Order: sequence, then structure tokens, then C-alpha cells
Amino acid sequence: MSGNAPPEVGEALLWLAEVAHENLGTEIALRAALTAEVFFAYGADGQLAGVSVSSPGGQWFLESDGPAATADLVVEVASTARAAGIWPSKVTTSGTVKHWLRPLLAERDVLPVREHDLLAMVCRKQPDEGEGRWATPADRPALERYQRLYNEERRTVLAPDWDALLSREAVAVLERDGGIAAVVKRTTDTARYATIGGTWTDPRFRGRGLAKGVTAFLVGEILVDRPLVHLVVDDDNTPAISLYRSLHFDEVGSCYMGYLTH
Repeated sequence: MSGNAPPEVGEALLWLAEVAHENLGTEIALRAALTAEVFFAYGADGQLAGVSVSSPGGQWFLESDGPAATADLVVEVASTARAAGIWPSKVTTSGTVKHWLRPLLAERDVLPVREHDLLAMVCRKQPDEGEGRWATPADRPALERYQRLYNEERRTVLAPDWDALLSREAVAVLERDGGIAAVVKRTTDTARYATIGGTWTDPRFRGRGLAKGVTAFLVGEILVDRPLVHLVVDDDNTPAISLYRSLHFDEVGSCYMGYLTH
């Protein structure tokens, strides 16, 4: 059975920290869930078997340990979607759950208009010496330019909260020729991980190892006070995967994102 039960959030967070290494999005979403629909699924033994966090027309994060729990959670989300008149626009889950989820969505004529798979990678070893500094509010115009170019290149619509990011040590930059040439962000923390993303180098400076230098700087700083650094990367982004492997990142699974239409 499954249902909306806020007192169970603590149990679900512990469960996700144990099992969802490739899909941290569900844990992050559950921690931030204020107005979202949160559902839990349980196995025949009464143990927690799945978690879903979603909002009509918005994002949907899902993790489960089997087909039955996945089906229970889809029923709950489908019921909410019928009441709201709209499904979530994007679903994120682990590569394993993807294979249970997609047929259930197809039965309801909810089809991904675009989908991709990502590798989840973690690093626990200090990299070789990096190069960079923490961004400051004075860097904001350059960072807004970076985000615009990054979104165009990666076909996404990310809109970082620069006020929040620049109020702490969360954005690492590397300069060349008097300007910012490479950027990477510490995006959020979970119970066990710090997550990073948005690695990007200005096209004028590519091929010089700047992305490796600034990422090594950020990872080295994070590992001073966190045990693990986590990221996801498109599974066909060979240059980025090679970069992360050179910084001692290991693969721990796969993550799936599907952009839905109904």
C-alpha cells in the first residue's frame, strides 16, 4: 500500500540514503518537499519499498526496489494527475526502475518526448592539485553568460539561484586572459554526498585542461569535510566521463530522465 504520510519522511530519507546511490534526486526532492505530492510504497513484509515525490506539471522523482512498488507509486501519481488534469513534465529515476516504469507509463499513453540516460559517479579520493577560486557576487554577469551558453549547448533550461550560490562557497571558477574560462558548481548535499554539476569551459579555451583543473579544485575542497562527491553525466558524453575518471570518479550506477507528454 502507499499513501501521503509525512511522519514517514524520516524513514524514507534513511532508506534512500542506503539504496539510491545512482538517483540522489529523490532524496534531494524529499528533503525539499513542501507542496509536492509525496507517496510511499510498502512490500508484503511491511518494509518501505519505494518513494515518489512529484508535482502536477512539474518534476517527478521516483525510487523503488521492485516492479510492484513501482506500480503502486504510478497508480498514486496517475490519480493525482487525473485530479489536476496534467501529468508531471519530467521524471527522474534510476536505470533499474526505468525498465519497470516505462511500460506502466505506456499503458496510460504517457510517453517520453525526450529521454536520456546518465552515469552516476562518485569520488572519495583527493585529486591531484587543482586550480581555481571561489566565485564572488562580482562574477555574476560572467556566470549568467556561462549559464546561458551552457543551457544552449546542453539543451536544458537550468536557472540557478545565483544569490544563494554566491552567498557561500559553491561555485568554482578558473580564469584566463582576465576573464572566467571554466566553471563547476557544488549543487547540493545529501546525507552522505556532496553533489556537483554544470562543468563547462568557454569554447575559446577548450583543450587546455581547464575543466579538469577547476573540477579538481572543487572536489579537493569538498573532500575536506564530506566523505564523497557525487555527479551524473550523460552516458554519451565521452570527454566528460574521461575527465571524471581521471579525477578518480568511479561509476556506481545509472540514472534516467524522461520528459513526458500525455
